[in-house]
Amino acid sequence: MEIKGHLVDCVKSLYAMGLTTAVSGNHSVRFGKKWMWLTPSEIPRYLIKPADLVKVDLETGRAVGKRKPSIELNMHKMIYNIRPDVNAVVHTHNPYSVGIAISAEFRHVIEEAKIVVGQPSVIENKPSGSIALAEAVSSEFERGATAVIIKNHGVVAVGKSIHHARAVAESLEEWAKVLTVARIFGGPKDWL
Repeated sequence: MEIKGHLVDCVKSLYAMGLTTAVSGNHSVRFGKKWMWLTPSEIPRYLIKPADLVKVDLETGRAVGKRKPSIELNMHKMIYNIRPDVNAVVHTHNPYSVGIAISAEFRHVIEEAKIVVGQPSVIENKPSGSIALAEAVSSEFERGATAVIIKNHGVVAVGKSIHHARAVAESLEEWAKVLTVARIFGGPKDWL
């Protein structure tokens, strides 16, 4: 199935880029109106295969498959249920993006990020896998966010496809890197 292959390719490439670790982060794609494919828990990201993905009912949260679903199942489910325009969710642990969120203000310094990401929402952390975290993240997407940075945790990005959601997460990290380098050299002089 092509959609599962694209999801697995995305998971592996985000791992290779250092935006997740072997067992961190979780990703999903919507298919049909009622289902999502979700990454499982406890499978190294570099070994994941399409057969490892977990099928989840978006209404009930019931998981179908051999593997245990990600503990962030509720976060993905809530996002899809409040945003019918979203067909993919990536949850990464972008080191520069999280670093900026816990230490400084995100200000636009590169045009592409302004176009692709918009202004990311930055929220306080809640326990991983908790309903409180799922509600906090999904409420930011309900307000129209494309990316949410959870302080001391990670990034959640959404898109019309897995490629779009991935582009949001990557563009956010590029922005954070440029901002970090600019601050090393005395701070950005021009803001967009």
